[in-house]
Amino acid sequence: MTPTPLLSIVLPSYNNGALLPATIRRIRHTCPKDTEIVIVADGSSDQTAHILSRFSSHRVRVILRKVRRGKGAAVRDGVRIARGRYIGIIDADMAIDPSYVVQGLALLKKDHSLDAVIARRTVYHTNTTRLIFHTVFHWVEFLLFRMPYHDTQAPMKVFRAPVAKAVFAKLQTRSYAFDIEVLFRTMIRRRGVMELRTLQRKTSSSLRWNLLLFSSIELLRMYRTYIAHIVVRLFMKKQRHAPFMDIFTLRHLLLWPLSLPMLWILKFFYHFVKKPMVVNHANLPIYPSKKPVLVLRQRTT
Repeated sequence: MTPTPLLSIVLPSYNNGALLPATIRRIRHTCPKDTEIVIVADGSSDQTAHILSRFSSHRVRVILRKVRRGKGAAVRDGVRIARGRYIGIIDADMAIDPSYVVQGLALLKKDHSLDAVIARRTVYHTNTTRLIFHTVFHWVEFLLFRMPYHDTQAPMKVFRAPVAKAVFAKLQTRSYAFDIEVLFRTMIRRRGVMELRTLQRKTSSSLRWNLLLFSSIELLRMYRTYIAHIVVRLFMKKQRHAPFMDIFTLRHLLLWPLSLPMLWILKFFYHFVKKPMVVNHANLPIYPSKKPVLVLRQRTT
């Protein structure tokens, strides 16, 4: 029986096959020896499958998808099959070095009141599109959810496995906005989260305007679901005095009516930019195997 690894690192990847060997080598060099690497190739059209076939270690597990479902869905599925006692998440292109995962792991092991460590980038090399995306999302998330974190979109997070499993199991967001839902669910569970200062090197970006629109749509849907959840719990007289359940504050009285027309407008523009990503709602099996590649075939419904 394979022993439980101390750490699992989930790598969502979209057309990053050429970069994955260097990322795997860097993780093996930096992280504990028993670290498990879970790679989710999300509809990649490059040679990712061929490249990963060279890695025969049982510590490298791969999910290959023929249809792109989004970064949030990729990370969720990677966390689902991760076996480590701690679960780290970084980008396949190593925008943030895996050594910061080791620092986050050390903080979690030292302070048992913490359940997650997230990156806070002090140096942020990026293109104009991603910079706009980052700035807009930071202010919108603070306005809607009052999240106290400075950098929710940083591509490095480390969780205790039970917390990650519980949070990601309910994840609905499939786009780049998944970080906000994950941290929000962590926050309302009253889990301890620490921000770790990190550096981000300059990398290429697959983020486009259509993905920005799609992420904004999911963010507004998340907000409306959050408000509905609060109203239900208030009527049930549960957690009436919780600090995050401030449904009757002025900002919600203004934002709630505006969120619906904003959602319609964003959907209208997104319809002409690109069709929504194909989603397969079928239960896709994970096949434990000695082979490094676990292929999940998409079935039409």
